[in-house]
Amino acid sequence: MRLQELLKQQRLQNHYTQAQLAEKLFVSTQAVSKWEHGQSVPTIDNLLMLSDLYNLSLDELVQGSPFFKKPYVVGHRYRRSRVIMFMIGWLIVSIFLSGFNFKIWSTLMIMLMFIEGFLSPLLTKDYWIIESDDIAIRQYGQGFIFKKLLAKNQQLQHVRYDDLAQVTIKYQSREHITVFDFAPDSFKMWVTAKDGRQWALDFGAHVQDFLPQFVNYLQRQGVTVNDDQQIVDLLLRGESLYNHFNAGKSGATKAN
Repeated sequence: MRLQELLKQQRLQNHYTQAQLAEKLFVSTQAVSKWEHGQSVPTIDNLLMLSDLYNLSLDELVQGSPFFKKPYVVGHRYRRSRVIMFMIGWLIVSIFLSGFNFKIWSTLMIMLMFIEGFLSPLLTKDYWIIESDDIAIRQYGQGFIFKKLLAKNQQLQHVRYDDLAQVTIKYQSREHITVFDFAPDSFKMWVTAKDGRQWALDFGAHVQDFLPQFVNYLQRQGVTVNDDQQIVDLLLRGESLYNHFNAGKSGATKAN
């Protein structure tokens, strides 16, 4: 979304006419109109007054989302030290579960079942990092947890922005079969490199905190961003993506 569109959107959301806003900023109505039609841009003093008036940071005002410092991690990366501490703690719990009668094989079996069933999905969840010059991608393979964590070919992959052909943002709602089906909708960014490689990157929580500004950053790097569903505009308007794309379906009351 361009600056003039952001300025108009904020004015409308705060219920000002162009004349009322001009009076607040001590400028002419024509000046406000030119800003919103892209014929001129506000001065830094005008932008500061607008940010105070709308109670927004400058980044939120001109880029649509708060400033995020790079590197910015999307998702959760595991910490080996935390894993070790957790396993030691679970070993103690396993000993208690064995009735203080330490049986090595039964205790280890309890540990392995817990690690593979509950810990593995948390520790081996893909994540990616927005950096100044590239996107760093960490994707785990299939198999037992220790195989995924120790695999040599699962190191961070760095994809430079100038090597990207395009980026596509896509939200796909899924049909929930029963009331106990809590699987989330698919919300991904498809990254395509100029050499044909492609990655499907999941968006984490609080996507509204970084996606609008990240899209602007990609475009400034010369990367083509496809957003046919106008997801960035929906986020800027504060709409729930779940409710928007599941409109008319029962139970569509979740937040982003």
